[in-house]
Amino acid sequence: MKSFFKIIFSLILISFIIVNIKVAFSSHWQFFLIYDYNDQGFSLPYNDVGDKISDDFPNISQTALPMKYLKARYLINMDSINKAKNMLYKALELHPDHMAPVQLLASIYLKEENIDSAYILSKEAFNKMPNHNIHRATYFEVLRKLKKVDEIDVAFDLVKNNLEPKFHWYDYIFFKIKLQNNKEEIKILINEFREKFPNDDLDAIEQLENMTNVGSESYNIFAYFSGIGDAHFREENYNKAVEFYELALNFNKESYLLYENLAIAYDLSENYPKALDIYNLVIDKFKPLDGRVEFYKGLMLIKTGKANDGCMALSQAVNKNFILETPRIAASSAYISFCSNN
Repeated sequence: MKSFFKIIFSLILISFIIVNIKVAFSSHWQFFLIYDYNDQGFSLPYNDVGDKISDDFPNISQTALPMKYLKARYLINMDSINKAKNMLYKALELHPDHMAPVQLLASIYLKEENIDSAYILSKEAFNKMPNHNIHRATYFEVLRKLKKVDEIDVAFDLVKNNLEPKFHWYDYIFFKIKLQNNKEEIKILINEFREKFPNDDLDAIEQLENMTNVGSESYNIFAYFSGIGDAHFREENYNKAVEFYELALNFNKESYLLYENLAIAYDLSENYPKALDIYNLVIDKFKPLDGRVEFYKGLMLIKTGKANDGCMALSQAVNKNFILETPRIAASSAYISFCSNN
């Protein structure tokens, strides 16, 4: 009888040791899985993920993410979508309150254009964790495709005071432009955005204003031509930059940044009369507060022998507290010294 109990005890002990070894081995490899998740990468071959990392012992990672969810990412990366979905549903059976598998399933269905399933799942994830950026982004994208404007309004009210609200504000205004483009309502929202973040996301705000003014379709063409102009400008092909900036103007005549870039491109291509016209247009039309345009205008006027007018423009820039921000501008500080001595 004692021998029987010894055998039973030995078997239990051996099973306990095997399970613990398996857990320890899996936990060691979890580090790579979690690292890849945080880095949004895939450093491990799936064979290593499948063979060396158990999703049963344990079935949840050290960061509280379901192991089957973490492994499903690799299946998606390999285009094994059906296997990934099966693994995610198994993860939900084990962890029904965990929203990470729900959101990932919603993303898969969204990509597959199965919008009804994507809607149900993304809404569940958002309602459970409305301030999670990925859950919110997936839900907003589904609502945009379904053109559910009222539901987007309700969702935005839930998240606009979140700790990272600027992302929510930008996405919301962008979707409102795409779905309705009620200019008066959107201008109010953009002004609220600007008041909440006076020193942040200035480029994003201008982009939203441009889309509101010209409509999203025209804005896409405008962005295409201005982007090519920017590429030529960076390569110092200023004549080509001018050509594409002028094309972009046909689709948007309300972009302060486009006019400024066009004036500088004309300036650097030595078409000074045209540059002066556009510098003056920017100052009169947009009334910029940073002094940058006056500064560039002043440099050009001094360079072309109009020292008095140039120094007056530089003085206006200084009065607007223009800051020497870049090496190119800082190198031109000699002109300010020149004006001070004349």
